[in-house]
Amino acid sequence: PKTHCELHRDRVQHTGPDGHPIVGAHIPQCDEHGHYQPQQCHGSTGHCWCVDDRGQERPGTRTPPGTPHVDCRRPER
Repeated sequence: PKTHCELHRDRVQHTGPDGHPIVGAHIPQCDEHGHYQPQQCHGSTGHCWCVDDRGQERPGTRTPPGTPHVDCRRPER
């Protein structure tokens, strides 16, 4: 069976009426085990952020393009 991340990714990729992804939508990045990668980046905006194991953004971790990314492997404080 597919994981939560894989289902989320599939749902976003097939949200348009024509079966194509909606332009500008963030497509979650899953690792080889189907879990959310700790750092997610939006291809269109260049923003990156850390997520928890449910794919929810960790507050205070979003970085704009061109700035150093937060180490998402570090535990939350």
